Amino acid sequence: MKRFFSALILLIASQLCTADSGESSRVLVHTLNYLSQDYAGAVKDGKVISQSEFKEMKDFGQSTIRDLKEIAPTWSQVDSITISAMVYHLDSLIQQNAPFEVVSPLAIQIRDKVITASGLKITPSVYPSLANGKIVYKTECVKCHGANGIGNGPEGKGLNPPPRNLQDDEKIRPLSAFFVFNTVRLGVEGTGMKAHPTLDDNQVWDVAFYVLSLRYQEYKNDPRFKEEGTRNLLDSLSVEKVSTTSDVEFLKQYNVTDSAKARLLLAAIRLNQPIHHSSDFITTAIKYLDGAMDLYNQGKFTEAAQLSTLAYLEGIEPLEMQLKSNDPQLMSSLEEQMHHLSHMMEQHQPAIEVHDSLISAKKSIVIASKLIDKKEYSFILALLMAMSILLREGLEAFLVIMVILSVLKAAELKNAAAWVHAGWVLAILAGSVIWMVSGHIISNQVEHMELMEGVISIFAVFMLLYVGFWLHGKSEIGKWKDYVTTKMKGAVKSESMIGLAGLSFFVVFREVFESVLFLSALNIEAAGKQSNAIVLGVVIAFVIVIVLAIILLRFSAKLPIPQLFKVSSAVMSLLAVVLAGKGIHSLQETGYAPIHGLHVMRLELIGLFPTIETCLAQAAVIVVLVFVWNATGLIKKTP
Repeated sequence: MKRFFSALILLIASQLCTADSGESSRVLVHTLNYLSQDYAGAVKDGKVISQSEFKEMKDFGQSTIRDLKEIAPTWSQVDSITISAMVYHLDSLIQQNAPFEVVSPLAIQIRDKVITASGLKITPSVYPSLANGKIVYKTECVKCHGANGIGNGPEGKGLNPPPRNLQDDEKIRPLSAFFVFNTVRLGVEGTGMKAHPTLDDNQVWDVAFYVLSLRYQEYKNDPRFKEEGTRNLLDSLSVEKVSTTSDVEFLKQYNVTDSAKARLLLAAIRLNQPIHHSSDFITTAIKYLDGAMDLYNQGKFTEAAQLSTLAYLEGIEPLEMQLKSNDPQLMSSLEEQMHHLSHMMEQHQPAIEVHDSLISAKKSIVIASKLIDKKEYSFILALLMAMSILLREGLEAFLVIMVILSVLKAAELKNAAAWVHAGWVLAILAGSVIWMVSGHIISNQVEHMELMEGVISIFAVFMLLYVGFWLHGKSEIGKWKDYVTTKMKGAVKSESMIGLAGLSFFVVFREVFESVLFLSALNIEAAGKQSNAIVLGVVIAFVIVIVLAIILLRFSAKLPIPQLFKVSSAVMSLLAVVLAGKGIHSLQETGYAPIHGLHVMRLELIGLFPTIETCLAQAAVIVVLVFVWNATGLIKKTP
């Protein structure tokens, strides 16, 4: 058990901490960004005005050449030759003290070409959260930059150069959120600004947006933000534009020269926190699909398959509950289309066939978008949907808990039952914490959530099989009496109790994961207007599950111990088969398991999905069950 837990932790950690395949390209882009901004502090009108700054710029020029040599072989031949020539030209200009007006535009031009050649993701998939960014800032940045960002943090004292003053308009206005993202992610060589490899991309985007909002905090509750003109402007801004455009560029684009109006405009943009609607997720899905096709046409098959998987996870998965409630067949069809597209890309199928598959998926996405847009969530509808979600997930989890409690009650092991209760209560508490940050999770962590759900499901399968076999082996009254006499009536081993608590926790926590995803999607789709209805639906469903559980527990007390154990073993075995299918399906959704279609009926209630992998997983569990039961039967007949 300990070895399994260790392996599980290592698996999850390795997946969550896997570095971006484009990290080298990001370093090069980061360096070019710095050259385009900071060169002005080294050279003016062709003359060096700061020897230390100029030395740093020359070092950056050499760094671009070094980074180029590492990543150019991964580009197409045309991109490699073109960008290499531009980088060497940039370095020669720096060595010759070329004016800022010449160096900066060239650095920006090279940066853009590197981004295109590398397929580097330069924007967040959904709008970052300033609230989450503030939390990251307090834990990671305030120690050097200070609470208000002026660079007076306790660990920033004595640093040379000192921490950047994030309140300095002149220094910050030329920076985009993408620039800040790279600075936080990669750090700045030779300064106190260190890289932050422990933060995931979503956290870095959150804090990047928060950093650019620091100078405008006094405008937070300004009523002018609610004026129709301002709202129309903010609604027209995509997350891509806000991520890659600096304050200086915004003022140029909108031709604002008045300082008061300029500050109000920038405050409105940097403090904006739009509500996510279904259209945001649909736009994300289509954007990623188009990007995947572009990568595929460039021969970057692995990257294209990964991006198409992301299109499902961040564009379609958050809308799963809404689509299922309106048109379950459409949701099933769309899911299969998206998985089939990723599989075709992984298999390097002809581009024309991949394109046709992509067009088909996009048509289904448009239909789904129109279907959801017509949906209005009343209080009653939101309540009923929340109830249905929790009842479906809750009954499955608590069926296992009640089976375990029934067995322990029959054995008169009250202490052991306390461990089971502790397990599921802890799972509910953990679920409550997840629900409180569910908006961030569903928009930024869907892939990791699905991966965790898959891993937990597979782990639960093994635990269910073990408990099921144990119950089956004790179904004869004689064996049960011997077991109780020799072990259960004495001191129960702590390892066994921890195992019971672990089974209870994992079975319930697995359903909590899925419930959080669905309930969060429902809340977002209802624009946060039916939160009370959703909470009430959850409470009602929870009460129903508890009442049913109590009834089942009392009914089970009337069954003879051998019969109770046989029924319990059958229930455990059935749930193991169901979770085997669901677990592999979750891994397929994140791209961690292959997908091969199969013409079978889709029945999610029993974990049956139309893929060879999920069916094989369920078949393998069934074979194990049959083999063990037959072996047990043969043993019984042996004199």
